[in-house]
Amino acid sequence: MSLTLAIQSAVSGLQSTQRALQVTSENIANVNTEGYSRKDVSFSQTTLAGVGVGVQISAISRSVDEFLLRQIRETQTITNNYEVRDKFMSEIQALFGTPSDDNSVATSLVGLKNAFEALALTPENQAFQFEAIAEARELALRVRTLGENIQRLRTEADAEIARLVSLTDAGIENVSALNVQIQRGELIGEDTSSLRDGRDRELEALSEMIDIQAIENSDGRIDLFTKGGRTLLTGSIAIAMDHGAAGGLNAATQYLDPDDAGYPGGITGIFLNGSTAAADDITPEISGGQLQALIALRDRVLPDLQSELDQLTKTIVHEVNNQHNTGTATPPPTSLTSTHSFATTDDIQGTGAVRISVIDRTTGAVVENLDIADLSTVGNAGSMVSSIDAMTNASASINSNGNIVISSDDAANGIAINVSTSAYTTVGGNTRNFGHYFGFNDMFQAVTDNSDYNSFVSSQQADSTTALGIAGTLTFDIDQSTAATVTYASGDDLDAIAANITANATLSTANIVASIANDGSGRRMVITSEDNSNFVLTDSGNLLSGIDMDIDERRFSNVFAVRSEIADDPTLVSRGTLSLTAAATEDGIVSGDGTAANNIAGRFDTQLDFATHGGIAGTSSTISGYASQMLSLQASLAAEAKNQFEFNGAYLESLKFRSDGEKGVNLDEELSELVILEQAFNAAARIVSVVDSMFDELFNSVT
Repeated sequence: MSLTLAIQSAVSGLQSTQRALQVTSENIANVNTEGYSRKDVSFSQTTLAGVGVGVQISAISRSVDEFLLRQIRETQTITNNYEVRDKFMSEIQALFGTPSDDNSVATSLVGLKNAFEALALTPENQAFQFEAIAEARELALRVRTLGENIQRLRTEADAEIARLVSLTDAGIENVSALNVQIQRGELIGEDTSSLRDGRDRELEALSEMIDIQAIENSDGRIDLFTKGGRTLLTGSIAIAMDHGAAGGLNAATQYLDPDDAGYPGGITGIFLNGSTAAADDITPEISGGQLQALIALRDRVLPDLQSELDQLTKTIVHEVNNQHNTGTATPPPTSLTSTHSFATTDDIQGTGAVRISVIDRTTGAVVENLDIADLSTVGNAGSMVSSIDAMTNASASINSNGNIVISSDDAANGIAINVSTSAYTTVGGNTRNFGHYFGFNDMFQAVTDNSDYNSFVSSQQADSTTALGIAGTLTFDIDQSTAATVTYASGDDLDAIAANITANATLSTANIVASIANDGSGRRMVITSEDNSNFVLTDSGNLLSGIDMDIDERRFSNVFAVRSEIADDPTLVSRGTLSLTAAATEDGIVSGDGTAANNIAGRFDTQLDFATHGGIAGTSSTISGYASQMLSLQASLAAEAKNQFEFNGAYLESLKFRSDGEKGVNLDEELSELVILEQAFNAAARIVSVVDSMFDELFNSVT
């Protein structure tokens, strides 16, 4: 070997060892850096014409297990999904409590029942009157607070979706930029291991938010896809992702899938390519990470809870008001105002009889009776007002808000109603008594759009695309001069029936439309008047009864309250019942009568039918029992989210521990490597020194 080759070999040893020392130094410096992978230097011999001429660094590689990294990303997606669920469900659990908690809805229902039982025993005891209304107000406040918080959490979830989509979009851009740098480095032979570490950190951050698949190309770049196969990144071309937060949500605001006939809904999707087309909405395709958890909470878990709470609220309002309207306060109020709004031409379909009496507030004696023996002869709201207004000692009118007001002409007298055999059709075969239909003596109010009779909704159905196998005709009575019919055939599904209703010319003119809404894992048909006008809906077949079509209770829990007149004056709570036999000057109301209060208390122990709503299947239960089911279901969901988060979190930590053992920096090993490299460097330097001396001797001998 010539001296030239010897010094060349020594210099290559110095250079290679110097680079290896730099890598070892970097390893030691980053011993505590999150996401850093240990770098290993590989040496190879350099030859020239078959003769060794030194050493070179053939590769600087990362000590990583790519399969383990993919496992970590997948488990990270699952863990963060349940972490979000656990956070939200824990807050819901804190708000709702458990059936045994003193501050739960179930406990408030028991308190209200007990208060009315006490009032029924001593109906003239003002303390018990105040206690009953206090319990009612507490129940209404609790339910209303829960409804408001459900929508608050949905709004927060939607805002968080928008934030995470923005972060995901930025993360994809970062991976794109790193792809470019890695590709360039690979082409010119630079060390790209640190860039790959940075890209892994970006991928891990992305996997927390959304389920992704990463596929590496031969040039070092990776392509990103959702688990559903949507392209997020091709080499260096990032696909833009965007979602606009909806702002304040309510129980009727929903996201609709791109293939839904009513698309888009009130909540926009997560779009690719800067588009707002249904084809570019990937919301239903996101199956993991924080985004999927938030979508599920916003569109299913929380709406399920709202649906259950609304059904509970509707049942409380219906059962209590139905009984409260059969009774009267003692003394009766000087006027009664309907809860629901009516136009004079509104068609009303009543049967049976009713008595309206003017009562002396001091003695309880009848001043005047109005007996309507056949309510079917009074066909619209205007005619009903005229019939009552014809009384000598009372007046009736429709105020500017559409409410019917019945007033005594003398402040010394009051108005009382005995609903007798009255029955008014609301939708299908559902009926209400006279007082309840108009809402003359409601205790609770939960009206969202002026009336219960301008929007109707079914219970939860399995889907909206399966033929129902029934035929019949729906009749819409809009007023006494306007009606419309829509036929349905055995091969029709809910989507088809809704489309036929909306397409009907008469209904279109009256602004009555039908749509299909999501409810948990199922669907509900909604038929509504867009200008909040009342209509009566009946059926020649079994469609309305088969799908449990009833008044639209969505958002009831958000406006649930004790009627303001009773809240301000608890002595107006119904306790007794107006006599059907008392003539003028005879006792129409008897002091100490607690029949109405007793009937109200009895409804809380009655087994009632609850249709399928949210996550609770149709069942027969008491009101308190249904509330307990609802709370138990939420407690179960909260426990499941917590357990899954803890389990997957522990598994994730074990995977990271294994990965850290594979790629982490061991100080003892690095220090040992440092000693070896130091000796190699010194030896190479010694060779350079020796060869230099030999060159000097050779030069001196020649000269």
